[in-house]
Amino acid sequence: MASEKLSVVVRVDVDGEQIQIAATGRVTTASLQGLYPVVQRTRSLGGGLGVEMDLTEAIVDAEALDQLTVYAELHEMPVKLSPGNVTALPSREFQTASRAA
Repeated sequence: MASEKLSVVVRVDVDGEQIQIAATGRVTTASLQGLYPVVQRTRSLGGGLGVEMDLTEAIVDAEALDQLTVYAELHEMPVKLSPGNVTALPSREFQTASRAA
Protein backbone atom coordinates (compact mmCIF):
# COMPACT_ATOMS: atom_id res chain seq x y z
CA MET A 1 0.00 0.00 0.00
CA ALA A 2 1.30 3.47 -0.90
CA SER A 3 2.20 6.02 1.73
CA GLU A 4 -0.21 8.89 2.41
CA LYS A 5 2.72 11.31 2.12
CA LEU A 6 3.46 12.62 -1.38
CA SER A 7 7.05 12.12 -2.52
CA VAL A 8 8.40 13.65 -5.75
CA VAL A 9 11.51 12.85 -7.81
CA VAL A 10 12.57 14.87 -10.85
CA ARG A 11 14.33 12.82 -13.56
CA VAL A 12 16.14 14.26 -16.56
CA ASP A 13 16.50 12.10 -19.68
CA VAL A 14 20.16 11.35 -20.47
CA ASP A 15 19.72 12.83 -23.91
CA GLY A 16 18.28 15.93 -22.27
CA GLU A 17 15.06 15.82 -24.26
CA GLN A 18 12.54 15.07 -21.52
CA ILE A 19 12.10 15.82 -17.84
CA GLN A 20 9.85 13.59 -15.76
CA ILE A 21 8.33 14.46 -12.42
CA ALA A 22 7.53 11.14 -10.74
CA ALA A 23 5.33 11.12 -7.65
CA THR A 24 4.51 8.37 -5.18
CA GLY A 25 2.14 8.41 -2.23
CA ARG A 26 -1.30 10.02 -2.23
CA VAL A 27 -2.19 12.94 -4.50
CA THR A 28 -4.92 15.06 -2.91
CA THR A 29 -6.19 18.56 -3.61
CA ALA A 30 -4.03 19.74 -0.70
CA SER A 31 -0.85 18.01 -1.90
CA LEU A 32 -1.36 19.46 -5.40
CA GLN A 33 -0.68 22.88 -3.86
CA GLY A 34 2.84 21.62 -3.11
CA LEU A 35 3.22 19.81 -6.42
CA TYR A 36 2.38 22.76 -8.69
CA PRO A 37 5.41 24.84 -7.60
CA VAL A 38 7.67 21.83 -8.27
CA VAL A 39 6.24 21.60 -11.79
CA GLN A 40 6.66 25.34 -12.39
CA ARG A 41 10.24 25.37 -11.12
CA THR A 42 11.12 22.28 -13.15
CA ARG A 43 9.65 23.82 -16.30
CA SER A 44 11.57 27.07 -15.76
CA LEU A 45 14.87 25.24 -15.19
CA GLY A 46 14.30 22.88 -18.13
CA GLY A 47 15.08 25.44 -20.81
CA GLY A 48 12.11 24.51 -22.95
CA LEU A 49 12.42 20.74 -22.51
CA GLY A 50 9.22 18.70 -22.36
CA VAL A 51 7.97 17.98 -18.86
CA GLU A 52 5.87 14.91 -18.06
CA MET A 53 4.19 14.08 -14.77
CA ASP A 54 4.30 10.37 -13.91
CA LEU A 55 1.68 9.38 -11.35
CA THR A 56 1.68 5.65 -12.17
CA GLU A 57 3.00 4.81 -8.68
CA ALA A 58 0.75 7.26 -6.81
CA ILE A 59 -2.80 7.01 -5.52
CA VAL A 60 -4.79 9.91 -6.96
CA ASP A 61 -8.00 11.16 -5.35
CA ALA A 62 -10.73 11.74 -7.94
CA GLU A 63 -11.17 15.40 -6.96
CA ALA A 64 -7.42 15.98 -7.30
CA LEU A 65 -7.49 14.30 -10.71
CA ASP A 66 -10.11 16.79 -11.90
CA GLN A 67 -7.92 19.73 -10.83
CA LEU A 68 -4.78 18.11 -12.24
CA THR A 69 -6.45 17.50 -15.60
CA VAL A 70 -7.32 21.19 -15.94
CA TYR A 71 -3.79 22.20 -14.87
CA ALA A 72 -2.15 19.77 -17.32
CA GLU A 73 -4.30 21.01 -20.21
CA LEU A 74 -3.53 24.66 -19.42
CA HIS A 75 0.21 23.96 -19.29
CA GLU A 76 0.22 21.39 -22.12
CA MET A 77 1.84 18.78 -19.91
CA PRO A 78 1.28 15.04 -20.28
CA VAL A 79 0.28 13.12 -17.16
CA LYS A 80 0.75 9.33 -16.91
CA LEU A 81 -1.64 7.36 -14.71
CA SER A 82 -2.12 3.66 -14.08
CA PRO A 83 -5.59 2.19 -14.45
CA GLY A 84 -7.09 1.76 -11.02
CA ASN A 85 -4.92 4.21 -9.09
CA VAL A 86 -7.65 6.88 -8.97
CA THR A 87 -9.77 6.66 -5.84
CA ALA A 88 -12.89 8.42 -4.67
CA LEU A 89 -13.00 9.71 -1.12
CA PRO A 90 -16.11 8.96 0.93
CA SER A 91 -18.58 11.83 0.89
CA ARG A 92 -18.84 14.14 3.91
CA GLU A 93 -22.29 12.69 4.64
CA PHE A 94 -20.80 9.20 4.93
CA GLN A 95 -17.96 10.43 7.17
CA THR A 96 -20.39 12.31 9.43
CA ALA A 97 -22.75 9.34 9.65
CA SER A 98 -19.94 6.93 10.48
CA ARG A 99 -18.62 9.21 13.24
CA ALA A 100 -22.09 9.55 14.77
CA ALA A 101 -22.55 5.79 14.87
